[in-house]
Amino acid sequence: MMRSSVETGENDLDFDCDYRFGFNVDPRGQGTVGYLLFWSGCGGLNLKKDIEVWNPFNAAGQTVVTGRTIPCIGLLESMRFSGDENAPMRFVAYVSQDSAADIRSKISRPLTSTKLQLAFYVIAYDDEKKQWYEAAFVKDKKTMDATLDTTGGEIQIFISKSPTPLSDTLDIKVYRFEFQVVPAKGKTATLEFALGPTQRIVQQWTWDDDA
Repeated sequence: MMRSSVETGENDLDFDCDYRFGFNVDPRGQGTVGYLLFWSGCGGLNLKKDIEVWNPFNAAGQTVVTGRTIPCIGLLESMRFSGDENAPMRFVAYVSQDSAADIRSKISRPLTSTKLQLAFYVIAYDDEKKQWYEAAFVKDKKTMDATLDTTGGEIQIFISKSPTPLSDTLDIKVYRFEFQVVPAKGKTATLEFALGPTQRIVQQWTWDDDA
């Protein structure tokens, strides 16, 4: 089983997630798993939680979601965040064919708005303590207000045209969805990160008028 990790520089809070493990029905493995729980905006692009996967945590200490399964929009491959309070956050997720079609239809025309709300959730496993823990999530309000970022004049949102098979034995295909966001003007979100079961970081993610 491939292991995933949290990579940190001086401030970086980068998560590499094993999305294939997230789809796996074998409860004996461990890894870092990320979920796209909510995504709505950009002038009517409201993605549905049409993927339901097993919950490898499902024990005391899990607060963002509970139960044997996790309904979500997609499974994360990565989340990139430098840790600065106004820094961009970049997500790579794998979503269903229906979600991919909705995204593709929306971005095939000029967007009427680049504002959105989203929520993400990352859980990880501590090999030494043999314990799952909540590694990253939006605190308090549960969703955060964001705006699609622009780099070199290009709005940072992408959906693949070709599906990615999950394995040679499972007839399930998902689509790579990539986007980068910055804080919405005048909005602040409180994010919580953890580098282990007891190492927690609370981070404000907020619009900077001087940026």
